[in-house]
Amino acid sequence: MAVLRVKAPADTDPHELAAALTRALSTDRAHPLSAELEWLPAWREPRRKSRRLAFVAVLSGPQPESELVRVADRCARRTVRGRYGKKYSARVRPAGDPEVSALWCAFRGTPHRTG
Repeated sequence: MAVLRVKAPADTDPHELAAALTRALSTDRAHPLSAELEWLPAWREPRRKSRRLAFVAVLSGPQPESELVRVADRCARRTVRGRYGKKYSARVRPAGDPEVSALWCAFRGTPHRTG
């Protein structure tokens, strides 16, 4: 599992962004991945022109976990910057925190693949 944090415009629909990121991850030419993303709703509404969104991601592919995170980070960053401009970005990190697994299960249930 990984945590995907995105800085995007305030009026961004998180579900539309999740679909775009999932599509970008699965259609990457060099390293296609299988990804499931779940948006973690924010507790507060954005007050500025930008908004920070967090997703929990289950990534799978033939590469080791560190390579999956690196490929997902590159692909997510390229997708967000291509969609919204250089001012916005994305960052992916491995989810080592047990709280992340609990959040995923609370929103989606048990993932199909965890590796």
